[in-house]
Amino acid sequence: MVRVEYDSLSPRLKRVYTQVRYLDDYHWSIRDESIEGVHKKSGLQVKILAADNREHALKLASGESGEGITIIAVPDKGVFTVHNGVFIMTYRYVRATLSDVNDHVVWNGFKVSSDGDGLVQEDFYDYLGGRLIEHIKENAVIGQDYVFWQFYKCEKCGKYVDIDSLELHLKGHGIKLHEKSEERYEILEINFRDGKVYDRFGEEVPASKFSEEAREFLNESMQK
Repeated sequence: MVRVEYDSLSPRLKRVYTQVRYLDDYHWSIRDESIEGVHKKSGLQVKILAADNREHALKLASGESGEGITIIAVPDKGVFTVHNGVFIMTYRYVRATLSDVNDHVVWNGFKVSSDGDGLVQEDFYDYLGGRLIEHIKENAVIGQDYVFWQFYKCEKCGKYVDIDSLELHLKGHGIKLHEKSEERYEILEINFRDGKVYDRFGEEVPASKFSEEAREFLNESMQK
């Protein structure tokens, strides 16, 4: 087995690694001329390659497939595109893009299960990749132009209820929230620019699909 040392890495891979190694939302490793990351909370996989130029990156992207996110970094200035589901970008854009990825990995529920003599909570996450691309195109800033929020689809009335109003809403149906050992939410985008709510596919969710409590919450949110 050949021992790999940091000094043996190509200069271009070192330059790309410099862009990501301070992002502590990910676990990083380097092997076979690629930087591999795992998002700590969600387990989302990230693969980063370094190409000679934009044309070389397009060739590499055409042969890429698999789970997670693939980024190909190039030294060319001002490059940012998506080809075959692969991000191709200038070195210095990588860090900001991965920060944006982190913002688009959102908690969407939990399940409590037995673990021998105790109980453990398993958390679930959504990666909203489609919304990420749209937000990058629009130069939208999380917290300023939009936020993601957890909404529960009520099993009694079928309406969306925001997470903060859920206990009160379920109480009206005779359901005790604290008796639930599992909850799964749909992540919706509250867009302050448009004054609308979108699902993960960018489709508008009409007000009629929300509970009275959720509509009140949304009206208050849009006024901020």
